[in-house]
Amino acid sequence: MSLLTGPLRRRDVRLLLAGSTVSLVGDGVYGIAMAVLVLHLTGSATALAAMAVVNLVPRVVFGLLGGVLADRLSRRVILAVCDVVRLLVVGVLGVLVLLGEPPFWLLLVLVAPLGAASGAASPAFSAVLPDLVDEEELVAAGGLLGTVSPLAQMVVGPVLGGVLAAWNPGIALLVDAATFAVSAGCVLALRPLREHEAGPRALPWADFREGLAYVRRTPWLAVNLLSGLVITFVVSGTMQMLPVLVSRGYGAPTASFGYLIAVGGVAATVAAAVVGSRPRPRRPLASSYAAYALGLGAVGGLGLAPGPVVGAAFMVLFFAGATAGNVFQDSVLGSRVPRELRGRVGSLDWVAATAAAPLSVVVAALSVEHAGIRPTYVVAGLAAAVCSIAGLVLLRRTGEPTDDATGESRDESAGEPTVDLSASVASEDAPAR
Repeated sequence: MSLLTGPLRRRDVRLLLAGSTVSLVGDGVYGIAMAVLVLHLTGSATALAAMAVVNLVPRVVFGLLGGVLADRLSRRVILAVCDVVRLLVVGVLGVLVLLGEPPFWLLLVLVAPLGAASGAASPAFSAVLPDLVDEEELVAAGGLLGTVSPLAQMVVGPVLGGVLAAWNPGIALLVDAATFAVSAGCVLALRPLREHEAGPRALPWADFREGLAYVRRTPWLAVNLLSGLVITFVVSGTMQMLPVLVSRGYGAPTASFGYLIAVGGVAATVAAAVVGSRPRPRRPLASSYAAYALGLGAVGGLGLAPGPVVGAAFMVLFFAGATAGNVFQDSVLGSRVPRELRGRVGSLDWVAATAAAPLSVVVAALSVEHAGIRPTYVVAGLAAAVCSIAGLVLLRRTGEPTDDATGESRDESAGEPTVDLSASVASEDAPAR
């Protein structure tokens, strides 16, 4: 499927792509600016970990709430509101930095609502794409977003962030704030093919329990959540220590870790383009776990690399494997989960992949201070690869959804062919414009 005759022919896909691309450039700028700012103010890996934890905890809590809201309210309005909140918070951060050196505790206070808004937005974003395209376009649309996203967040954003942060981190933060205004305007202009049905709704807690019940009776989803939780704990905190690896392990300037991310971003862009342009494999979930094992195992290589040049090769493997795995996973979630449950199931999947991150960051920071930065990376990479392989084995034992030669979906856990529920649900919804 060509991009011009496929998802890009749709106005709403172009709007979503434009808004998310600009916002992700801002995210890349923000990541570099905050790392440089925190290490400048404190010089401590523990402070960097504290900043990550204060951001991640609200993300997890509001990620669950966001899943319920995404199935009850307009997903584009949720995205716009979250963009406005982040615009205001990051704008205040930028002004404070321009005025002087703000106390570290004040940065922590402001980062918390930023994490909450990001958490609430994530389920709505993952659920809105199937509302904009037909089912047969999901892989191509996901591949398109997966191609542009790393290029924006991990190449353009960090390079721009490194330049701006070297000048003044406050300027970098104000640039990030402006990107949220662009994103909000794009999502408000969306006109989805399908919207929520009107009518009485159950209480939010009942909505949450319905999504949880669906996951519990769908074995491959339960395996995904468990694997995501374990893998996140093993590796996510270590990757938060990348500025420390660059400065202490490689002896390079702290801000240069953005260029290392940029190399990985190019690899992620190529991987997403290749995966998105090819037909979905018959066993997409098995393919995703195999890709994760390769990519996450490369984290150990970062700890063994003598310097940034060799480290960049391992970053290529890491981002290529992780991106390919994500595209496969997203295509399955978008096509196999009923539309009215996508927000809640997406939030549970996202939270499972995020919930262990705060503890992981704390453990990684302690490991860096006591065992050293290089051993921390080596152990994390090996453990993450083993966890990915274990997830693949568990998936094979419980069954996974597959696509046969005719394109019909089969869920091996049920033992018989099934029809994709999302298609029937979408046909019952009025295509509100």
